[in-house]
Amino acid sequence: MTDTQTLIAVAREAAAAAASFLAKSHGEIAGSSRELSVKQKSSAIDLVTDLDAKAQAIIIDCIRSHFPDHRFLAEEEGADALGDAKCPYRWIIDPLDGTTNFIHGSNVFGSIIAVQLHEKTVAGAMNLPLLRKEYWGGLGSGAWANGNRVRLRNTRNMNDAILCCNIVHRASKGDDGILRVTVPDCGSVENYGCAAEELGEILAGHVDGSFFDGIRLWDVAAGFMMIEEAGGRAFYTFKDERNHRSGLICAASTEPIFAELKTWTEERMSC
Repeated sequence: MTDTQTLIAVAREAAAAAASFLAKSHGEIAGSSRELSVKQKSSAIDLVTDLDAKAQAIIIDCIRSHFPDHRFLAEEEGADALGDAKCPYRWIIDPLDGTTNFIHGSNVFGSIIAVQLHEKTVAGAMNLPLLRKEYWGGLGSGAWANGNRVRLRNTRNMNDAILCCNIVHRASKGDDGILRVTVPDCGSVENYGCAAEELGEILAGHVDGSFFDGIRLWDVAAGFMMIEEAGGRAFYTFKDERNHRSGLICAASTEPIFAELKTWTEERMSC
């Protein structure tokens, strides 16, 4: 078995390599007339660029240089065919988290990598290059933000809580195109359009919790593990196991906020 510190180091190395490539590409696009090749995946708000695949290849090449037999689960196609099918290690990759932000020139994007042993996340890293934010951690090794041990917020009352929300849905035609979103009764709600930033803000001690709907395993596997390592809580179920798409899921820094957020989440999952 590979020790956790080695897995963390490789996750950080691979995430940093992809993030550096994306940061350079972001700058080149902003300073030129180059247009991205943008395609729609599952919906009009689920987009992919030609850079997603290139960033994914950078990550996979880096990991395979250390662990040629390890398996992969990644956002872009083809990764699941790599590695030894009997290997207990599986790397879970989101090469460009916050694609829509990236397409529209926002700095809020990054690369997310987690590694699982027997389907349990044991190490991970998130790198948001233009925000100069890096998070990493491992099972039994704690969680770190830009080199500092993570210290979560200690909010106990939902009325005082700052939450991140990622469950905005497109309205039906009968709603005249108005976006609809339902949120818990709390202090305030933010939406960054990037799971790495939303979970990273919990790790940075800036917000108290986050909740998502229809998100993928590669968006949250690393961040949820790190939040739990720092003493927080996370709850997730996947309503579409084949496509690794979740139902409503949540994470929070303290037990009282988590309990309320989980109850709120479960009530809406049963609707």
